[in-house]
Amino acid sequence: MHISSELLDSEIALLLKSFYEYFENGYIFEDFLKEYLLKMGLDEVMITQRSRDGGYDLTAIRKGVGDFSDKDLTNYYIQAKRYKPGNTVGVKAIRELKGTIPFGHKGIFITTSSFTSDAITTASDDPSKIVVLVDGKKLILSCIDNEIGFTFKPVFSKNEINKFIKYKSEVESIVSEEFTSEKVELLEKMITANDIRARIISIPSYIMKQINADATSIDVLVNNTDNFHFNICRGRNYFGGVTQFHKKYKLLTDDGVANPKNSKWYYDNVNKIIKIFIY
Repeated sequence: MHISSELLDSEIALLLKSFYEYFENGYIFEDFLKEYLLKMGLDEVMITQRSRDGGYDLTAIRKGVGDFSDKDLTNYYIQAKRYKPGNTVGVKAIRELKGTIPFGHKGIFITTSSFTSDAITTASDDPSKIVVLVDGKKLILSCIDNEIGFTFKPVFSKNEINKFIKYKSEVESIVSEEFTSEKVELLEKMITANDIRARIISIPSYIMKQINADATSIDVLVNNTDNFHFNICRGRNYFGGVTQFHKKYKLLTDDGVANPKNSKWYYDNVNKIIKIFIY
C-alpha cells in the first residue's frame, strides 16, 4: 500500500502548502523537476534557457525497449508553473505549450496548483500533441510514494528535498571551475543496470550529435582524472570496451552485480573529448 493512500485531503493540502513555500521562485522549482523527472524514468532531462517566455521550460526523452531503444524515442516538452495552491491553470497556458510541441511529440504540464476543466479537456483533444497534466496533489502524492522530500508519516523535510536536488552533491566537488565560471549545462544520465550487464554505455543523443560523424572511437575523461578511449557503435549509439570503466567506478562488482549510478556529461568541442562525472 502506498503511504499517500493513508492521508486525508486536509493533510495533503497542508503538505502541498509546505511544498509550494519551499520553492522561492520558479527557477528552483525547475531544478527540482529536472531531478524528479530523472527519478521517474525520463532521460536526458534538460532545462531550457531561463530567459524564454511561454512555451516549455524543460525537455526530456523516454527511450524504447531493448535493441530498439534509440529507434523508439518519445520526446517530451515540459512546462513548469509554481502557482499558489488554490489557483488554477487555464486553457490558454495549455494551448501555449501545445503551440511549441512539434507534431508527434508529447507535452507535460506540471504545477503546484490545479487545472480548470477546460484545460483538462484541451490537454487531450489532439492525439498528435497529447499533454500530460500533473497538478499539485498528484505531484505531492508521487513525491511521498517515491520518498522524495518527505520522511515517514510523511513530514515535509527540507533536508531530504535538498539532498534530492543535490545542491551539495558530491559531483559538484569534482566538476571543474571552468564549468562553474562558464555556467555550462551538464547533461544528466543514469548508467543503467541493462547497460552494465551488456558491458556498454549508452551515449546520450545530445552528445552523439556533437561527435564527428566519421569517428569510430573517442577519448573520454572521467571525473577530471581518468582517461579512457572507448569504441563507438553508431548503429545503436553506445560505447563498447567499457568493462574496466564499469569496474573502476564500482558500476560492476567483482561478483558481477550491476550497480547503476548517475552521471553528468559534457562534450568538449575544443579538445574533441567527452567529459563524464560519476557520482
